[in-house]
Amino acid sequence: MLRDLLDSLRCPRAHAESWLVAMVHRADGPFLIDADLACPVCGAEFRIIDGTAQFDAAEPGVRDEALDATRTAALLGLSEGHLPVLLSGRYAGTGAALGELVSLPQVWLNPSGGLPAPAVPRSALVVRERLPLGVETLAAAAVDAAHASRVMLESIVRAVRLGGRVLAPATVPIPDGLRELARDDEEWVAEVTVRASGLVELRRRAE
Repeated sequence: MLRDLLDSLRCPRAHAESWLVAMVHRADGPFLIDADLACPVCGAEFRIIDGTAQFDAAEPGVRDEALDATRTAALLGLSEGHLPVLLSGRYAGTGAALGELVSLPQVWLNPSGGLPAPAVPRSALVVRERLPLGVETLAAAAVDAAHASRVMLESIVRAVRLGGRVLAPATVPIPDGLRELARDDEEWVAEVTVRASGLVELRRRAE
């Protein structure tokens, strides 16, 4: 988000128009990358995450845990490695913070907005129905509601390595090949227990 826009931001709550107080954590020249915003009138708190001002992610004073990078990393059991973690939709907003916690590549699936984070090794995919990645090419995956259709979720599970974890909305049925590890009102996390079949090797028929 452009720093110059900060003076134009207002609290969206139902009260007299109010400026927002900003605590900037990270900036890049004229761009604000990460910052906390607070309303001095009602105490509502908002955040700028990867350059995007998030005004509907949380109730006043309550952070949206679905966008908490530390929680996401813990639920996915992430550790250093070379296989990337998939962050779909709103989870892509945790990419920069997640990169500070765990050094591994990231794949952003249809990120829901925000500025690029050059320090994070990541690839962005814009996909309609199915994830175009091979078997066991991901360490883990965090799937938001917008990407939890049956076809999309099954293709994501197929791409996660054996023993890797998948995080998805609690309202979505757990696909075959996963074993549930934990669940709350918002999300479930499960482990891949069945290796999907990969490419079929083609052989020349003997004459």
